[in-house]
Amino acid sequence: MNLDLKDLKILSELDKNSRQSSNQIARKVRLNKNTVNFRINKLLTNKVILGFYPSIDLSRLGYLAIRVYFKFFNANPKTEENIINELLKNNSVGILAELDASYDIMFMHISKDIYEFENFWNKFKQKHRKNIFGEKINLMTKVIHFKRNWIAGEKSIKEEIIGRNKEVKFDKKDLKILSILSKNCRTNTLDISKKLKLPETTIAFRIRQLEKKEIIQGYRINLNLGYFNREYYKVNLKLDDLSKKEELIAFCKENPQVIFIDFSISDYDFEFDVEVENKENISNILKTIKNRFAKIQDYEVISFKKYHKVESVPEALSIN
Repeated sequence: MNLDLKDLKILSELDKNSRQSSNQIARKVRLNKNTVNFRINKLLTNKVILGFYPSIDLSRLGYLAIRVYFKFFNANPKTEENIINELLKNNSVGILAELDASYDIMFMHISKDIYEFENFWNKFKQKHRKNIFGEKINLMTKVIHFKRNWIAGEKSIKEEIIGRNKEVKFDKKDLKILSILSKNCRTNTLDISKKLKLPETTIAFRIRQLEKKEIIQGYRINLNLGYFNREYYKVNLKLDDLSKKEELIAFCKENPQVIFIDFSISDYDFEFDVEVENKENISNILKTIKNRFAKIQDYEVISFKKYHKVESVPEALSIN
């Protein structure tokens, strides 16, 4: 599919707020509503758009996000597929991706507390130990999620900040709404009301309240980067001067290729994710960091090959 300027502007608007109506997008890109709907459906059919998801602050729900990496060991393709499918079907797994090089799999487990994760992880290891090794576990504490300024060359400094907040008041109905939105945040209030057997006005009110309480930080788009000749990488740094972290954050905010800054309890000091045209772009970013901020003692570049699942509120939260 060849993308024109109108397609790019529509994608840029969806990246800023993928829940805004077709009417709202139409006014901004100067097209009529039917044309916008046609173009969005075409982008979905051609898998330029892989999905829509909300940015959810799990800390406001009282949950932890725990990131796990591992490699396969003595596993044939069928065994690997079975392990991936097991994680895919696990209602507490919100994100699942296949990686290149350093690790084979990354997944995010959403847990009420560290003991819930321990119980899951011990059972998982007992079952699959002979086929996995080199695992690494990080406790995620905060994420800064940036808009994709590179899509249509438009500058937006708005960001979503997830984590390090106190739990706010919510109930199981809120979690059910969040679970539905996590699968597709463009699901309209009428369809949600039918699924949950609640009045549409109640659904609309609850979504507004979830936004007001900043449980929902924003609504984003999952893009097929191949259409834009871009690749997704995570860059982890070990620094010799940790006092430079605030300057590094400011640098990442200014760089249109940076999509995330991650804060975690891990063996690295600073983490950021980029969507770049080639790996040489990462080398240039690292050179700039070395020259302007701090010496890099060590670094790790993780290449993401494929996402199997992206759900900011997995189904388990609405069931428990």
